[in-house]
Amino acid sequence: MLNKFKIFLTIVLFIIFGSFGLAGCGGDKQESSGGSQTADTGQEAAQSTDRESARDLLAKGQKNEGMTCDYVLTVEDIIVRGKMWAHGDNVKNETTAEGQKIIMLSDGNTFYSYNPAENTAIKYTDEDMQGDSDEIDTPLDYTEDVDGEDVITELETVNHEGVKCRVLLAREKDSQDEAKMWVREDCGLPVRVEETDANGTKSVMEYKNLEVGALPADIFELPADVTVRDISEMISRM
Repeated sequence: MLNKFKIFLTIVLFIIFGSFGLAGCGGDKQESSGGSQTADTGQEAAQSTDRESARDLLAKGQKNEGMTCDYVLTVEDIIVRGKMWAHGDNVKNETTAEGQKIIMLSDGNTFYSYNPAENTAIKYTDEDMQGDSDEIDTPLDYTEDVDGEDVITELETVNHEGVKCRVLLAREKDSQDEAKMWVREDCGLPVRVEETDANGTKSVMEYKNLEVGALPADIFELPADVTVRDISEMISRM
């Protein structure tokens, strides 16, 4: 569950080799207030014995076919903003680096960094990147290991940006890594995740305007006329 954000590697690679219908959760309506949430005064959810467990809540999130949202990722003094789409293993991530729009596409095995201005893309795999080619985590990623060995503790129920959320703390067994998640009760997906690794480095991901539902396959396809360069061939020539 405690995946690390790896968008930066993809952006750096692209710069180096550059010049080449929804429903469900609904939208978040306010800008993040930087963590000022108000706990439910009645505490009815925290005290109820018949409500779903924390793992059941995340399992509910796992049942969502797809989703789209805006995001803000903060790692120390670095801030990355963008938009993402996810359906099954397919992920599309759109952001801007060095003044250029970059679109990252993945089917879980093969990855593309696409520059619309140049109509060029770089293709690479986990093997090319020695297992370090994962894109940025989507809300769905945090529901995948609900039956794993992570220790999940429920902290409180809060109103986060107008939406009722349960705050969960997930710790990896035999590790100091942990993630604090604000998980929406209605769809079981997190809208804020604070991760801290063993070195004390903190990452904050905010998912905004979250909507869930099936997405069409063509969202995750490159344009037919794009020029694709395979990074494995580039590496072999180098």
